[in-house]
Amino acid sequence: MYMPFLGGFLRVSVFAPAAFWLLAASEGFLPFLCIAAAALAHEAGHAAAIKLAGSRVTRVTVYPFGGLIECTATPDTKSAFLIQAGGIAANAACALVFACVFAFAKNACVLMFVFASLFFALTNLVPLRTSDGGRMLYIAAESRTGAERAETICRIAAVLGRAALAAAALYILYLSDYNNGLCVILLIAAIPK
Repeated sequence: MYMPFLGGFLRVSVFAPAAFWLLAASEGFLPFLCIAAAALAHEAGHAAAIKLAGSRVTRVTVYPFGGLIECTATPDTKSAFLIQAGGIAANAACALVFACVFAFAKNACVLMFVFASLFFALTNLVPLRTSDGGRMLYIAAESRTGAERAETICRIAAVLGRAALAAAALYILYLSDYNNGLCVILLIAAIPK
């Protein structure tokens, strides 16, 4: 389904509404809103970086576990790196600002938003091929070593990243007395694509 959005188009995967409904049903509506707001902040960070790079957003696609923003022009290496970092930076900035807000106004929703923003920032730093961290690693490695060596570096980093996510999922499973909500998300992120 396509809708006009930011001068381009918004496309929502047919599976996204079902995934969002399952998240809202399993975690409650308020945590769902906090997670959705953190995801929106992440994608807005990418869109802002695209604008700063002098390009225009042409299409935003929403998937159950992520999104994709397309722009009008292929950016240079530095701009491509900054566009990938934009989402992580937006989540880190939101976490910092709302942590300060939480220091003055103790509110569970604000704290959930801080944790959701930190979760998005940290998991996107993991160098999986489909994550922002993986794309940033590829861009940096390709500019220094060439495409073939960059692929090898990214493959090795992705294996280590998946192992780190799987270990984090098991640790969270243990710490949470075997509550599997976050564990499932981390394991899904660790599956090779």
